[in-house]
Amino acid sequence: MEQIADAVGADVPVIVKEVGFGLSRETISALSDMGVRVADVAGRGGTDFARIENDRRKHADYSYLGGWGQSAPACLLDSQNAAIPLLASGGVRNPLDVVRGLALGAAAVGVSGGFLRTVLDGGPSALIAQITTWLDQVEALMTALGARTPSDLSRCDVLVHGDLRAFCADRGIDTHRLATRSRSRSRSYDTAHETVGGTR
Repeated sequence: MEQIADAVGADVPVIVKEVGFGLSRETISALSDMGVRVADVAGRGGTDFARIENDRRKHADYSYLGGWGQSAPACLLDSQNAAIPLLASGGVRNPLDVVRGLALGAAAVGVSGGFLRTVLDGGPSALIAQITTWLDQVEALMTALGARTPSDLSRCDVLVHGDLRAFCADRGIDTHRLATRSRSRSRSYDTAHETVGGTR
């Protein structure tokens, strides 16, 4: 990776994308040190490449790896304040997932499987309609959360539940700070509804 970054030079950003297993904070730090400029955590929950590769094998002897890896929310929580921008993909199925990804620090959120199915079933016009609807709904969710811009979502409270909360505890991630971060922001507008729905 370092050789690639050196070869293309500073004018061509190197972007690394995982394939459905997620990236840890240690991996993201190592990628940054190698000159990678952006990383897509591409967590578990979307396309399962372990299953795809296993289906290609005669004896399907890696079936136990189905569902292996960390979710995109886990990766984003694990890599707060990363040295490089992070993209979130993997298991993004609706506009609330987009808002959650942005609230957890993603610079952008990616969708593939759901949008590809829309194109296959209804063609480009159906995809345009779906994306338009998603944009409208993301805007509505931002309004409900008191976020004027996508970056404002990173200051909304986030409640972490279930297995993801246990993951955070094991990795030393302060979920209390996430749940109360709106307290430190300006009181120029109402913050009564600034909690992003529970993230699991």
